[in-house]
Amino acid sequence: MSLHENVRTRTRPGFLTRSIATAGSIALLAGLLMAPAAQALPMETGTVTEPAPAPADPAPVDPAPLDPAPVDPAPASDGEPSAVATPTETAPAEVTPEVTPSETVPTETAPAAPENISLPVIEGDAVVGGVLTSTGGQWNGAGWIQYSWIIDGAPVQTAGHTVGEADVLNIVPSMAGKSVQLTVVASSDAQTAGTEASAAAVTVRPAAFTGVVWSNAVAGRPAVGQELSVGTPQWDNSVSQGALAYQWFRGTLAIGSATTPRYTVTPADVGQKLWAKVTLSAPGFTSVELSSAQATGVSATFITAPVPTVSGTARVGQVQTANAGTWAPGGAVLSYQWYRGTAAIAGAVGRTYTTSAADYGKALKVRVRATKAGYVTVDRLSAARTIAAGTIVATKALTVVGTHRYGNTVKVSQGWAAGTTIRYQWYRNGVAVRGGTGYALYFNPSYIGSRVNVKVTVSKPGYATRSVTTGAVTVGRALINLKTSPRITGATSLGSVLTANPGTYSPAPSAYAYQWYRNGAAISGARYRTYRLTAADNGRSITVRVSASLIYSDTRVTMSPALKLPVWAVTVLRGDGTYRVGTQIKPGLYKATGTGSGCYWERLNGFGNTLDDINANYFGSARTYVQILPGDVGFRSSGCGAWTTVPSTGARATSITRDGTYRVGIDILPGDYFGSGTSSTCYMALLTGFGGTLDDIYDNYFGSSDVVVTIPSWARGFEVNGCGTLVRG
Repeated sequence: MSLHENVRTRTRPGFLTRSIATAGSIALLAGLLMAPAAQALPMETGTVTEPAPAPADPAPVDPAPLDPAPVDPAPASDGEPSAVATPTETAPAEVTPEVTPSETVPTETAPAAPENISLPVIEGDAVVGGVLTSTGGQWNGAGWIQYSWIIDGAPVQTAGHTVGEADVLNIVPSMAGKSVQLTVVASSDAQTAGTEASAAAVTVRPAAFTGVVWSNAVAGRPAVGQELSVGTPQWDNSVSQGALAYQWFRGTLAIGSATTPRYTVTPADVGQKLWAKVTLSAPGFTSVELSSAQATGVSATFITAPVPTVSGTARVGQVQTANAGTWAPGGAVLSYQWYRGTAAIAGAVGRTYTTSAADYGKALKVRVRATKAGYVTVDRLSAARTIAAGTIVATKALTVVGTHRYGNTVKVSQGWAAGTTIRYQWYRNGVAVRGGTGYALYFNPSYIGSRVNVKVTVSKPGYATRSVTTGAVTVGRALINLKTSPRITGATSLGSVLTANPGTYSPAPSAYAYQWYRNGAAISGARYRTYRLTAADNGRSITVRVSASLIYSDTRVTMSPALKLPVWAVTVLRGDGTYRVGTQIKPGLYKATGTGSGCYWERLNGFGNTLDDINANYFGSARTYVQILPGDVGFRSSGCGAWTTVPSTGARATSITRDGTYRVGIDILPGDYFGSGTSSTCYMALLTGFGGTLDDIYDNYFGSSDVVVTIPSWARGFEVNGCGTLVRG
């Protein structure tokens, strides 16, 4: 292949080539000769320059069409802005002045394209930080060369120089590994079209670090919890280029997040090879990897491993507590094993241990074992302690339960630890009872009056024997147990006979004794099972005391429930007459016992037989009451029969059939009463007292006996006369 086969002729970018075809008319040529010549504009690299606009006048003349000369366009490189030759343009029409037929227009001829003699060559070392140069090759007819540097198809630098002047490209890190191409266009000058040629491409190599110095030693002890470190590499241009990255490895596996010059050994590193890789890198440089020496991870040892101590009483049955002390560093798991002499005690693996009979007289110690991930396991033994005999402690106080009386059996109540042997000995008046070696003792009659106690002796292997003696208690007679209480039966009227029912007992008594009481005071001579009521018992409470007796037993004395006697009516005045209050009759409420309707009485403040001597009076039915007051001097009665004290009980009737005065709640019950008689002279009165005064009348009525009356519970009395029968509804 000749040197001219890679050379192409093309129009320089931005340069317009003009060619004008000859016309068949001399007049047209003359007009063109007189027109201003079309001028090429100065070129700017990579820019198409537009022609100057034509003058606005004179009016344009349509010229003959021009055939543009064909131009071979140069192909555009990949990634480079295309410097494509612009097709030949027709010059703008200009006003052609009149010319004479003898004038002619000369034809403008384009200059010849430069001819390449030697292709351009890229000179210099294609390495990051280096410089590439080129003089553009050798040409005939060239005075100007346009340079285009292209990196992996993308233009990065364009410049123009006169022939022979070199262009320079500085290689930066971003060009590492990329292809560098150079394309030149040679022309006669900077404004004319030229011929393109390309140099052979070169590939940029990364730069290399120089003067790298590093000690691969690993500093530090490779024990768990300890820190390892590597030094910092040095290289020639460490100030301006390069960065360091660290990575620690466990064997062949990178340790996550361990990316600094320092690394703390973990339990996972025990037995593993530990090393670091340092990577030196920079943009445009070939990375340098440096590997450190290897260190094998080992277990750490505890900083402090104290000797344990044991607290607690060194006796059988006592709790022993191991005190491990403070281990450093913290986080250790402590386990325990207790030893009897040199033999491990099965199951005794807690911090505490309760000594048993097997430990009596033996040397007891505890082993504390500390374990922690990544640390050497360490055992520490406490000092031995000799275990003395234990003390037997009662779980329940020793007592004697039961009644210390003839016919009863008493027993020992106690509580001791399991495995304890118990022995008993009973004593009577300080002398051991023959055969009294059981936990219970029966009292026969011979024990009555004796003082009895018991001694309990307890023993257990590995423990000191212990004896406990109870206090002495005097044995009494048997008890007669009451099953049902005594009670009184019989009528409660004056002169009636009351009978004492003694009740029931266990065991059954052999004899009974009685004593009767009136209002809590013993009635003289009333010491039999029966008792006749007298006037002194009127309204009183009667009780009887029953004493039940049996051989070898204490007498059982029981009081019956009280029998409340009613108040009996006692005659205080026998008939008509005037009586002195205080001597012949006492103040109080009295009831007349007559049957007629002509009863008259007076309460007197004197005996002058004048009206002024009368405090109050009454005339009516002999079925009536009178309240004699302490201020009264005398009392006069006529036609009323005898006067008696007022009983505490009454008929509590619900119908009224006879005239008279009645106590509400005693003689009659309160409520609504209905009368159905035909009398028109019915009289009724609600009474608040029985003194015979108007103040004693709360309300009264006089009229038809066909009536309904309400007797309230608060009323003391109700007086009725001429009303027939009243019935409670």
